[in-house]
Amino acid sequence: MSQENDSNRKSTLTAMLPQAHVHVFSAEEHTQDVVSSLSGDWRFGRVSLEVKGNTIDEAIALYSGSKSPTVVIVQTSDTGQEFREKLDKLASCCAEGTSALVIGPVNDVQLYRALTNIGVSDYLVHPVSLYDMAEAISRTLLSQLGASHSHLIAVVGSKGGVGTTNIAHLVASICSDVLGQKCILIDAAAGHSTLWAQFGYSPTGTLVEAAKAAIDRDHDTLSRILMAVSENLTFLNTGAEPMLANTSQQKLFEMFLERMLGQYPVVIADLSATSPSIQSSLLARANGVLVVTTPTVNALSLTRTLIKEILAIRGQETDTTKLVINRRGEAAALEVPEKDISEAVGYPIATTISYAPKHFLKCESEGVRPSEGADGQKLMQQLQGLIAGFLGLDLASATTEAQTKGGFLPGFLKKLSS
Repeated sequence: MSQENDSNRKSTLTAMLPQAHVHVFSAEEHTQDVVSSLSGDWRFGRVSLEVKGNTIDEAIALYSGSKSPTVVIVQTSDTGQEFREKLDKLASCCAEGTSALVIGPVNDVQLYRALTNIGVSDYLVHPVSLYDMAEAISRTLLSQLGASHSHLIAVVGSKGGVGTTNIAHLVASICSDVLGQKCILIDAAAGHSTLWAQFGYSPTGTLVEAAKAAIDRDHDTLSRILMAVSENLTFLNTGAEPMLANTSQQKLFEMFLERMLGQYPVVIADLSATSPSIQSSLLARANGVLVVTTPTVNALSLTRTLIKEILAIRGQETDTTKLVINRRGEAAALEVPEKDISEAVGYPIATTISYAPKHFLKCESEGVRPSEGADGQKLMQQLQGLIAGFLGLDLASATTEAQTKGGFLPGFLKKLSS
């Protein structure tokens, strides 16, 4: 019920909320605009927010004949006895477990206590700020459903040729091999996908096949397309589509993504060669974003624009958007110096990856993972802290825990550190 300015308040919600449905009944344009704004918040990427009507009477009528959602929000200008009786009637129409939020006209502590005592999850005062609405809904959902433990990491390049897929692969290897997290590496590049080549495979299906199989729970098809390359790492082995076919299937891909987020604790999405609509959707909802670029004038010019757009769709959240300078040293004399890049782009550098052409060409020609070998380990070390931060893990503790599980990689890491 605080009226503090939103600009001075930082949300404690730093992860994606669990899947849920929220119905709103309000005649106020301001409230409807706030709900619409929340629909674009990445943290609400799994939450369906719909304005279903104007009054509590409409809510009662709707749920008398249909299933109620996870949360019902009703706005009223009168919080007297008649409204409270209608709340009781609404409760009798709703399924067990449905929560209710009320938006009322006055800031009244006694009224707040009275409403929460009869089962209302929270009481908000009109006009409701975007911050207060987000916090109230998130508190209710987390209390009811628990936190969502899956994480989505999006890797996007400022342009083609900056090494986005290689970085995405290194991120997946860090998650699985260094941090000990079960994860899946996916893309939406369809016929332009090259994930399969980095694992030494050939494509075994299409993106549409994979999405439909995930939605239909067709385990036979999924076992053909989702390839497990280690105990913790699986990748989406698509790319069998014609390269010139129109394969932009945003809704289908998002449904596939939901299934993967429900199945894997960590999902890494390589957004190279992906349609802008899918890129925008995933960048808005990802728990962490890596923007990959190179220290060249053209790449950095595009990077400045891209970061501005990413921050705009992520509510100017900078803690979870990181800039990676890749291929440093490819043409050192012609590259933009490190000290000038942040000023030119208007954003700080999180880490810099050295140019390693022999390593990547060898991996490509021999079907070897970019994370393997001494060079691969050194490359991963530049990103480990960022990825651990995205996942809310302490790097030292997570690495130690992963090493105690044994296997080739932990032994190799010990050799490197000795």
